[in-house]
Amino acid sequence: MPNSQLENLACQLARSHAVSRRPRRRPPLVDRLRGQEALLHDAYRRFAEASEVQLALSYAAEWLLDNFYTVRQALRQVREDMPPGYYRRLPKLATSPLGGYPRIYAITQEIIEYHEEHLNLDQVRLFVQAYQRVTPLTMGELWALPTMLRLGILENLTQAIARVTELPPPPGPSLPSLPSLNEHRPEPFGFAQDRPAEGLADETVVANCILSLRLLATQDWKVFFESVSRVDQVLSLDPANVYARMDFDTRDRYRGVIEELAQATGRTDQTGQDEEEVARETIRLAEEARRSKARSPRTAHIGFYLLDAGRRQLEARLGYRPPRGARLSRWLFGHPTPVYLGTITLLTLVILLGLVWYALVAGGTLVQLIGAGLLVLLPATAVAVSLVNWFITHTVPPRVLPRMDFQEAIPAEYRTMVVIPALLTETSEVESLSHQLELHFLGNVDPHLHFALLTDFADAPQKHKPDDDRLLRQVKAGIQALNKKYSRGSSGPFYLFHRDREWNPGEECWMGWERKRGKLIEFNSLLGGSKETSYTVQMGDLDLLPEIKYVITLDADTSLSRDSASRLVATLAHPLNHAEFDPDSGAVVAGYTVLQPRVEIQPTSANKSLFTQVFAQDTGVDLYTRAVSDVYQDFFGEGLYAGKGIYDVAAFENSLAERAPGNALLSHDLFEGIHGRTALVTDVSLFEDYPLHYLAYTRRLHRWVRGDWQLLPWLLPRVPHAGGGTMPNGLSVLDRWKILDNLRRSLLMPALLALLIAGWLWLPGSALVWTLAAVLAPAMPLITGFVTGLARRLRGIPSGRAVQSVRADAIRWLLALVFLLYETLLMVDAIGCTLVRLAITHNHLLQWTTAAHTIRLFGKEIKVALMWHQMGAAPILALALVLLIGMLNPAVLPIAA
Repeated sequence: MPNSQLENLACQLARSHAVSRRPRRRPPLVDRLRGQEALLHDAYRRFAEASEVQLALSYAAEWLLDNFYTVRQALRQVREDMPPGYYRRLPKLATSPLGGYPRIYAITQEIIEYHEEHLNLDQVRLFVQAYQRVTPLTMGELWALPTMLRLGILENLTQAIARVTELPPPPGPSLPSLPSLNEHRPEPFGFAQDRPAEGLADETVVANCILSLRLLATQDWKVFFESVSRVDQVLSLDPANVYARMDFDTRDRYRGVIEELAQATGRTDQTGQDEEEVARETIRLAEEARRSKARSPRTAHIGFYLLDAGRRQLEARLGYRPPRGARLSRWLFGHPTPVYLGTITLLTLVILLGLVWYALVAGGTLVQLIGAGLLVLLPATAVAVSLVNWFITHTVPPRVLPRMDFQEAIPAEYRTMVVIPALLTETSEVESLSHQLELHFLGNVDPHLHFALLTDFADAPQKHKPDDDRLLRQVKAGIQALNKKYSRGSSGPFYLFHRDREWNPGEECWMGWERKRGKLIEFNSLLGGSKETSYTVQMGDLDLLPEIKYVITLDADTSLSRDSASRLVATLAHPLNHAEFDPDSGAVVAGYTVLQPRVEIQPTSANKSLFTQVFAQDTGVDLYTRAVSDVYQDFFGEGLYAGKGIYDVAAFENSLAERAPGNALLSHDLFEGIHGRTALVTDVSLFEDYPLHYLAYTRRLHRWVRGDWQLLPWLLPRVPHAGGGTMPNGLSVLDRWKILDNLRRSLLMPALLALLIAGWLWLPGSALVWTLAAVLAPAMPLITGFVTGLARRLRGIPSGRAVQSVRADAIRWLLALVFLLYETLLMVDAIGCTLVRLAITHNHLLQWTTAAHTIRLFGKEIKVALMWHQMGAAPILALALVLLIGMLNPAVLPIAA
């Protein structure tokens, strides 16, 4: 049939269809799959048995035997792609013979009939487009099209196989035939020939059905959907010219909001016209903002009204009033800080008052009651935080950031530099840096992506050391070799920026100015055109530096996974993620300056030692690291910066202007993240190494705790100013909580030990109660993990990984109790050292040891003598504590042991 006749047929069909708001009840079409599957399996078994004994097989039998995997795949896809809730939402026909069945099913029946089961997707596209010129289809129907085509093809295949094998047809009610298929229609069309009056032979039907199932399995239905979606065509008129340049997942989220609003407004006639009208209203709002030259550029983009603050403006235009449940949800998400902190406070009070009440009942004095409350405060808070975070992560869906589509290449206006700030310490590390830079390049090749080392020499008592020149020559040679190997015309993608040492009186040594933070600050200045930096060596095509818009910063032990750089750039480039500043305070009020990918442990690193096998799991159960980053992003819309991610150079510098005092920030990542506003990119991962053994882990932990306590002044009403003196603290309550939460975690181990000792020697009541109160606080990840695994099993979800996770949680909990005394001493030392330096000496605030230097110091395998040297105080104090308990309260020795 010519295309014009096909389009006329589609239009005629559309005019004949009427959709019912209250359709007659029909059994779901998917219910027929079970019978079809049984018949097809039975036929396949018979044909296979006949083939084994060398019996001659029919043409249909050979097709089924050779392609049964295609049939099985189609059966599985129909079952997976048509859940009951989705099926119920599909518009149903009001008129016979298919009254009560989905309209899209009737459309696919027409298509299959006239194609004689051998589909041509170009003509399917024409048919759908022509149908929608009369009656637009909903987006749900368009997505259901491939499933309904498979369903119809499987129905015809089953009937043909039943006739060939003389098997009884599948049980269940048969579908009514369509009189319109044989009446009042132009002549039917096919591929090889017109359908004869008596119909195709069953062998041909089987072959055509299987060929069509193959075709349906290989089609990119995302492309097909967007080619026939009228909503997509409307949204492509985005005044900001952004929609068409976004990636598919982001466009699909926009369309999902359109679909949601169309259904929620209650104006739907189930023809798809309501969805198109919602899309047009969105375009009108964005166009009005563009013409009015609104202060915020994002308001001229349709995404502002679908995913951002303009959503309520669009709803008002549509006359949408959210139901009570939606209003409650919006209130909760509209006030995340009081909801989150209020819930934690309430749970903490419940636990605390419960234990204080127990002390009161046990006959405690006023001093003991006050002491019990103070001792229980931090463990109770730890339990409350764990429960609230666990609840949020299991009830709030992940907040995925919108993204542009830079799959082919990063545009020139988003030119990006990937940098590794590092120290030049020895030959092997310099070789490793060059190799790491090459790996980043090979996994992320793009003409507008460049790669650089930002290097310093290690701290020294003098400005120059004998090995400096050799190490510098080596790193230069490495960059030159990489550029020669991967040259792009006259230049290559690799750069080197090296700084000489400067005298730091606070650290009493020669070192790179401000360490890693200083390297990035000076590099940003270099990109801005400044010549006043301490980068004495600059290698690469320096003319391109002013064109660099974004920087991806990585640690020396961090791996940039394949194509992750372009995905990070594409995410930060989306207009809804652009940072916007308050003109008065200079604070970031919308968007982000920094994006933090998810950081996971290298699989090879996780298996290097027994220690890493137990601890190197990104399960979010570590009491000090990576516990709540997803919670912040999903509930608050902003995450935590871990120092590895992408930032907008100009916006990042603007957010930190005059806010960071010199020589005072060891752990600057959190500081930069809360001032620049950070988002967690949950669907992009970086991989890093994990400390090889426990001593390396605790050395890193000690440094982290010192860095966190150096942020203590930012909890006060006035904070240090970059130029000296103080300034009003502009941090939000949430930002201050992020700082306080890190301090809380560092105090947990000392608090647990204090509670145990007091429970054994001083607090009223049973020592067992106080012991359980202390040891259960660090067991919360184990408890919540067990509950999660149990819930998965009750829902019939495979729980093998959950069981492994619970086992690992149990081991880590027991080890936390074993090392409780040592880690308490470690925390007290780190906190005390920092407080003395902050309040009295003001020296050595930047004291820092690299992971590589720690390994050189302790070795790759821990020695018993070294363990005793580093941790000997803990068992000695433990023995002293046992003796003290034996003298003062020997009855609790079995519990304390």
